[in-house]
Amino acid sequence: MSNFFEQELRKLFGDGKIIHDPAFVGRACVGGLDAGRQVRAEFVTMGHADHYEALRLTLLDNNLGMVDKLTLRLEDVWGKKAIPNNPYLKSGVTPHIWVNDNKTDWYAYHPTPADYQVIRQATSDYLSAFRERVPEHDTRSGPKLVYICTPLRGEAEQNITLAKETARAVFQGGDIPICPNLLFTLIAAPGDPVQEQAAQEMGLRLVELCQQVNVYGPVLTPEMQAETQRAHDLGIPVIFDQKRLEKTRPRPKRGRAR
Repeated sequence: MSNFFEQELRKLFGDGKIIHDPAFVGRACVGGLDAGRQVRAEFVTMGHADHYEALRLTLLDNNLGMVDKLTLRLEDVWGKKAIPNNPYLKSGVTPHIWVNDNKTDWYAYHPTPADYQVIRQATSDYLSAFRERVPEHDTRSGPKLVYICTPLRGEAEQNITLAKETARAVFQGGDIPICPNLLFTLIAAPGDPVQEQAAQEMGLRLVELCQQVNVYGPVLTPEMQAETQRAHDLGIPVIFDQKRLEKTRPRPKRGRAR
């Protein structure tokens, strides 16, 4: 029977998308990063013996041993949490797992699915900096995998049409279009924040597999900025359609000059 720490780690990494082929041992999750590298994730205390207030990520190399370590304090990523109707916790609580004799559970505040997604995203962003990437766009011949980066929110029908047109143009040009806005709109529930977050995370993983990112549309949304930033971080060429793309600007406040 799994212990409480294993159950929580499975909620974060059990799908194998962030830590590959995860194995859960005691209070730790161990899995692959890429060839020759592994990751260990575990809840740790920060001074108080029974309060597990942080998630520690340790990167291990087959030849070099430990190469890096990051401690994510739960309060830093979730903030201090209010506990309504509790007179003893008027100022809120620092999120942590409490081991009290033979009972282990979250103290006062229990994380929501959105909280787990925040931890997953922070872990994914950290590990992305250490994943080895073969510069396929420089060494491979033949059709490229081209990521189609277009807006999705707002004018949904118009944006889907744009995605189809740009993907078709890449295909007719002889390359392979990778268009998550066409894929995920068919399978993800619209308006579901958990599925939307999952789709965005999967889109970033697809960016990592491509040899080029093409950016189209009338706006550059935060999701698109995250995709282009991931490409820049990995050295993947980003091609902007300057004819139709401009960064969104905040609307001027009423009564003030633009």
